[in-house]
Amino acid sequence: MSHFEVLHKVSLVAAILPPATVKPVIERLFASGERNAFVTNARGTLIRTEWIQRFLPVISPEKELLRFLVPDAQVDSVIREISDAGGLRYPGSGAVYSVPCDELYHTPDFPIWEGLGAEEPGTDASIGLRENLAAISCILQPEQTEAVSRAAMQAGAHGPVVYYCEGRGLRDRLGWLRITKKRTKEVMTVIVDNADADAVVEAMTVAGRLTMPGRGFLYRMPVQKGIVNLPSTVGSRHYAADMQQVIAALDGLVGHTDWRRQQVVRLGSGAHAAGLGLEGEDTALGQSEPQTRLTIISSGTHMPTLLEAATAAGATGANTLSARFVEAESKVAMGRRLNRERAWIQSVVPTEQAESVMQAVMAVAEEQEITEVCLFGQPVTRVVTYHAQTVDSAAPTARSYRGVSG
Repeated sequence: MSHFEVLHKVSLVAAILPPATVKPVIERLFASGERNAFVTNARGTLIRTEWIQRFLPVISPEKELLRFLVPDAQVDSVIREISDAGGLRYPGSGAVYSVPCDELYHTPDFPIWEGLGAEEPGTDASIGLRENLAAISCILQPEQTEAVSRAAMQAGAHGPVVYYCEGRGLRDRLGWLRITKKRTKEVMTVIVDNADADAVVEAMTVAGRLTMPGRGFLYRMPVQKGIVNLPSTVGSRHYAADMQQVIAALDGLVGHTDWRRQQVVRLGSGAHAAGLGLEGEDTALGQSEPQTRLTIISSGTHMPTLLEAATAAGATGANTLSARFVEAESKVAMGRRLNRERAWIQSVVPTEQAESVMQAVMAVAEEQEITEVCLFGQPVTRVVTYHAQTVDSAAPTARSYRGVSG
């Protein structure tokens, strides 16, 4: 019978890289103590700059999404090594960022970072959880992706990174009407500064009509730290640098991104101030109750069982995706690693239900004697989707990150 162990002070580090730089990055991290990596195929988004070509479909360069479970004390060094091995100091080279996990549960057979099980005093990535960056993920029908991608880039985001998944939730409850809704979904991810996050969320919401039934699901997560050098345009340049490079240089000179804020806060009867925070600029962020994104990692064989357990415990919807499970101890044949496949189940649920859902999944895993299972939760600060109208709904409470109110 599987016995779950609980770990604290763990972060999920994600890297978005072109395929050519994936191998050197993984080899560098394996030499540093990482034992596994989860690799998912993805694609970028580029818009042509010439005016007549802007009406053509977007360009989709090949990307790969790497994910690592890293102890908080090692996050800085891991990000530096990924940046060095992947050449992320160059424009358009990729991105890397980290999001702390609330608690991580895993079976003893699940390979984790060497030394991750030892409780180390000190670094806790969520103590300094400042939303200098925000990760925005949007789950859409494939035919909506291009329109929402263009809207996000016009609002100031980089070219979104898109990967495939399968949706579970509304479609499964439609009966024979499910033929009107595809199971295949696309997840669009952008990493933006807080100065641009609200504008990007609003643009994506309007372009995708996400507040209508069955149109999609968007959520925003706080990023503790990261490097973002993803492109958004392609074409002939008339100057030595494009606008993205100029803005990045100004950010470095000024030392922050507050100079890019464009929100206008009304003061009193007629005065105005831009981005001073004298009145609530982000009141929309507190309109929904605190949410948590749950992630369950297991083999593809046991994925349906764990998914059913999560939905039965209160997860109203989930998306599943497959990832290559690259292990440091995996066999090598003809110069190539022989990798296994792992399924990822992700669901955004109210924070008050997150613990009960995880306990239900762990109970089923122990009952079925499922090995190599890992699950964890991460904070979500905003959700945009269709909500049925309710009467006398209770006011939401503020979200706290391990003792720090947000």
